[in-house]
Amino acid sequence: MATHDGAQLHVRSYGSAFGQPIVLIHGFGCRIEYWNPQINALAAKYRVIAYDQRGLGRSTLGSDGVRPDVLGRDLAAVLDAVLAPGERAVLVGHSFGGITIMAWAQRFAAHAVSAVLLANTIAERFSATTMLLPFADRYRHIRRPLITALAGSTMTLPSIRWSRWPLQRMALSRYADRQAVDFVYEILADCRTDVRAVWGAGLSGLDVTAGLEKLPVPTTVVTGTEDRLTPPAVAHRIAETLQVRGSLHRFARFPRAGHCTNIEVPYAFNAEIEQLADATR
Repeated sequence: MATHDGAQLHVRSYGSAFGQPIVLIHGFGCRIEYWNPQINALAAKYRVIAYDQRGLGRSTLGSDGVRPDVLGRDLAAVLDAVLAPGERAVLVGHSFGGITIMAWAQRFAAHAVSAVLLANTIAERFSATTMLLPFADRYRHIRRPLITALAGSTMTLPSIRWSRWPLQRMALSRYADRQAVDFVYEILADCRTDVRAVWGAGLSGLDVTAGLEKLPVPTTVVTGTEDRLTPPAVAHRIAETLQVRGSLHRFARFPRAGHCTNIEVPYAFNAEIEQLADATR
């Protein structure tokens, strides 16, 4: 499907056309296949919709680049395209996918959405809160430029032999099995380095707290106790904001899981989606 700035978004639907719609929004450097554990488990019961965010997978970048407001606009266009009049979807966003949902909520009415799941995400100040480079706490004056440079890097990922340990440490957890680490590596390694840099630049000045505060539907927040990219403390703050607004449905904290909770603990992750979808049907 085409967006207003010329990007072509690759959208797929799985399961019965008459099932309750669940829309999956992936994050930085990923593509539809990142959601394989959810698609394979949920498509028998629900209508599962997933799309490659702009510039990633089979979607093109468009002329407006990658900013939260642009991604939110893309999500609105996808919802308009895939939902029938009066139909409402459950939105599931992981990492930058959660940012996309909050950016969407900031600008668009939630009439097409029945519930939201925000997984391993952040609403503001990524460079100040991430533990991607924990040693930088000792050198606060260089923390932000270091994180910004790393997020916007055009460096090609080394082979899996040399990437497995640092990737596991940063994006998963020390408890993640080799199959999970290798799967995430293959997804990230497929992302073009120039596109990855554009996405990294989208984290600069990030602030979608206004969208978080406007989420009016039941919202589940998911985190992993070992998440270094978007630490549990960040998820707690998101949950507290939702609780004050009366929108918090559940807060799920998965032990021994890192940033990629849907890959590391797929059964528990899928159970949260099902619980939310069934409770808000």
